[in-house]
Amino acid sequence: MLILAGLVVSAIFGLNIRQTLSYQIFTLLLGILLMSCISVLVFRGKFRFKRILPEYGTVGQKLEYRILLENLSPKEFNNLTLLDELATDLPSFEHFLKARDIQDKRRNFFDRIVGYPRLVSLIRKTRGGLIQPGKLETISGKDKIQQRITLIPVRRGYLRFATTAIGKCDPFGLFRRFKKYNHQDSLLVLPRLYEFPPINLAGRRKYQHGGVNLASSVGDSEEFISLRDYRPGDPMRSIHWRSYAKKGAPVVREYQDEYFSRLGLVLDTFAGGYTEIVFEEAVSVAASIAVSSLQQDSLLDLMFINNQVYRFTAGRGLAGVNNMLEILACVESAREENINELETLLLQHMNDSSGFICILLAWDKKRQNMIERLRSAGIPLMVYMISMSADSNGFGNMPLPDHVEYFQVLQAGDIEHSLQKKHRRKQ
Repeated sequence: MLILAGLVVSAIFGLNIRQTLSYQIFTLLLGILLMSCISVLVFRGKFRFKRILPEYGTVGQKLEYRILLENLSPKEFNNLTLLDELATDLPSFEHFLKARDIQDKRRNFFDRIVGYPRLVSLIRKTRGGLIQPGKLETISGKDKIQQRITLIPVRRGYLRFATTAIGKCDPFGLFRRFKKYNHQDSLLVLPRLYEFPPINLAGRRKYQHGGVNLASSVGDSEEFISLRDYRPGDPMRSIHWRSYAKKGAPVVREYQDEYFSRLGLVLDTFAGGYTEIVFEEAVSVAASIAVSSLQQDSLLDLMFINNQVYRFTAGRGLAGVNNMLEILACVESAREENINELETLLLQHMNDSSGFICILLAWDKKRQNMIERLRSAGIPLMVYMISMSADSNGFGNMPLPDHVEYFQVLQAGDIEHSLQKKHRRKQ
């Protein structure tokens, strides 16, 4: 920029070459610019790339991955810049109008009306991450090197890598030419996690029909009690053949029924007119509870509605924490609100559940009726409501329940502070 400014100024003052020597400065600067342009145009390097990505990433947490760079030409290159790029899809006009940015409150009136900063923020979120460029000092001909790249994911879901570019700077450091290579990959980014206290519901263990296949060694499944005489209707696989041979009469093995703790994690996906920030925080809270609960000796059922009914079970002997987080990383908000369908799902599975952990996006009449119906059925409940406001006096003229032991309002954007505040109040 300094050279361009000097070029313009010297051109103005050097119009009359008989009265000033400014034209010599103009000629010198113009020659430097032309030499810089020509030098970057002759960059003819050929390269091959390979990304070595981690298995997962987490929203907001910096991660590093490696790019294996191979120089296919016999020439040595110095002072290169490696730039990895994510696929960028421009948001539709309808999406732009519906988008809400929490930073709009801090912007001036003109920026809020025009919406350009909001558009830039939306594009960055759609892209999904911020990648820092890497600098290569030297790469010899026909050589291979590894370069570490830093990535900061800003949203959950799959990040799509589109291209890898390598740039060559001219000797004066004025211009840089990039050669782009199509280099597609993907990385799954898990939701943001918060430090959640252990979940202690007062529910008791329930009998699980077919729990041996579902729970493996959880609870009291397949625990041998004793031998007894055969009764009509006992399955053949229960016969103890060694005792049958000694006694001369059928003897069967008797087992204790399968009882174990099974919690239901209910995610409210009916975002409706609520901001996207609230839904994203609800997903993060669900992921944090899943990590906390699956560390205990119990099963966890993730239940939500999204065009159809979903119920995923995780725990010892079944899917692990990572499988549950993969599901939450890709869950989307439902297009149409149907709290009654969610209530039907919970009532259908309440007999084999020890309790429900409900994560709600609002507190209205339908959600209140659903919670009260589950309470009247004697199901232990723990309810978290995600809201943009920390005021718990009431929402939409609907008073919050007085049972503070199972109901808590978490403020979006300040979840950790809300949890610490609740913990201090209990102490």
